[in-house]
Amino acid sequence: MMLSLGFISGAYLSEVFRGALAAVNSNEVLAPRSMGFGRFQTLRLIKLPQMARFSVPGMVNELTTVLKYSPFAYTVGLPEITKQGMALVATTLRGIEIYAAIGLLYFAIYRLMLVAVRLVEKRFAVPGFAQE
Repeated sequence: MMLSLGFISGAYLSEVFRGALAAVNSNEVLAPRSMGFGRFQTLRLIKLPQMARFSVPGMVNELTTVLKYSPFAYTVGLPEITKQGMALVATTLRGIEIYAAIGLLYFAIYRLMLVAVRLVEKRFAVPGFAQE
């Protein structure tokens, strides 16, 4: 499972990076070349920073997918919380309180991931574009 997950993730990320590199405007590549930049300088100073900005949403999407489907996250992560909650409900018969606590825990995990993603997106945001 892990090997195929790696191949699928690698293929998806390569397409994310290929698409992000193709999204860089050709005029922005011609301008530094006309100023005397070499191919490596153009790649390092113009293409790669813009490619990083364009690829952040796809990378974050793939990160969450890999975390969701990796064996570690599957066996130790979120489903384990639900299993423990079900066992606790069976012994205490206090389902509403336990499932409410589990829901709040899932929401807290979601909010932490959302804050982390927003920080990454803010770090790579294009200056001048208003974000909602």
